[in-house]
Amino acid sequence: MPPDIVLFNPMPVKHSVAVVNKMTTSLQVPLVNIPLSLLVLARMVTDDFTVAIINAPVDANYTDLILDACRDALCFGMSSMTCYQIRDGLNVSAAVKEQYPDLPVIWGGYHPTTQPEQTLANPNIDIVVRGQGEITFKEVVERLHSGETLDGVQGVSYKAGERIITNPDREFTDLNEFPAIPYELIDVERHIKGYKAGERCIDYYISQGCASACYFCSEPIFCKRHWTALDPERVVDELAHLATTYNIDTFMIRDSDFFLNLRRVKELSRLLIERDFGVRLTSVNGRMEQLSKMSDDLWSLVRQAGIVEVFIGTESGYQAALDAINKGAKVEQIEICTRQCVKHDIDVRSSFMVGIPGVDTMEEVKRTFKAINRMISIYGEQDRLEHIDILLSFFTPYPRTRLYDTAIRHGLVRLTTLEEWGDFDQFDFKAPWMPQELYDLVLELRAGMPWNSGCGFNEWRRTYSRIMGVLEEVE
Repeated sequence: MPPDIVLFNPMPVKHSVAVVNKMTTSLQVPLVNIPLSLLVLARMVTDDFTVAIINAPVDANYTDLILDACRDALCFGMSSMTCYQIRDGLNVSAAVKEQYPDLPVIWGGYHPTTQPEQTLANPNIDIVVRGQGEITFKEVVERLHSGETLDGVQGVSYKAGERIITNPDREFTDLNEFPAIPYELIDVERHIKGYKAGERCIDYYISQGCASACYFCSEPIFCKRHWTALDPERVVDELAHLATTYNIDTFMIRDSDFFLNLRRVKELSRLLIERDFGVRLTSVNGRMEQLSKMSDDLWSLVRQAGIVEVFIGTESGYQAALDAINKGAKVEQIEICTRQCVKHDIDVRSSFMVGIPGVDTMEEVKRTFKAINRMISIYGEQDRLEHIDILLSFFTPYPRTRLYDTAIRHGLVRLTTLEEWGDFDQFDFKAPWMPQELYDLVLELRAGMPWNSGCGFNEWRRTYSRIMGVLEEVE
């Protein structure tokens, strides 16, 4: 029986995705990830429809697979962030429409949510599901199946003849009201990755949304600062089931803010300790203003529960830049968090960016380099470089964010079409206010970091000293 619904996860970058990458994504080489954004939609409709999920990073010849699957399908859907996924998605959507001109094409995800009218201006896209899409997608599919219009479906924008209609937003729904994520719809084995100490790692999420309001981020637009989390008992049951079913030893947690509710963190940690089924939790996202205030007892508890790595959006070593992005954090909290992680044997994954519009770019780069070196030194002086991973990229002006408007005022050329956003470099964006000499030094420092270059701590110190000397000359 052919699938009723075909769902597609486009390539996030132009180059091949690393399948085996135990150490890092610091050079912007993505790991192979479970297509959670598609599975959470599929779980809403599998009682009544068959679903085929095609994931570009693991499915060779994915356009051919999609065209074959769409032959008798009810609809074709895909999710996209503001990155190369747009370009890849446009190419595939065009191929689908060329072969099946009457097949409804649905887009969802961060970019279509922030730019629904712009997305629908493309002739190969018919419907946009905005924000938290589970219920909206289910209702759209049911309407398509029954031949009804999308009039009144909350959270959807769509074409009606020559018009684009945007229905009211849908309220954020408690995550516990949704079924479990149906991992069985994909070939899990092909999505398992090695990551650091773990040999069999897959993705999972415990909470959805973010209550913060960082000015550079699309999340506040997507979720409107709502946050919801699974009950701790359900989390432990689901992790145990996945670990047993697929022989998983490590879960990469894809939450935007795992540590928002510390009472819940304690409860979940205690349950994981009680059940003791021996899994690790990695890349667990926390904000440094939260983590820097956590007690030693709580740090010890989460480590005992299996949290072996935290992901911290440190963003900048320059306080003026942190203030400009409305981070709500202080530079000194970077070292507090780093030392707490060292103390409690928890690895650090940290992300920095430079090029914030409206701040002193030279001072921002210099202080961020110093903050990165300080973090590396804390680990390097203890011969523990394998326990730290720093991602360094450039500020990316995502549409409808506060800093996008600031970037326009500082010389950014406004992007007006979906095609333009599809050719946008979300990792190495070169802002007009970023001098070429500084841009090149950022790339050089990133390439020279230990996990990217393979160098030891002493060699890193020489690299850092040389680059800082060049930086002084540029100034």
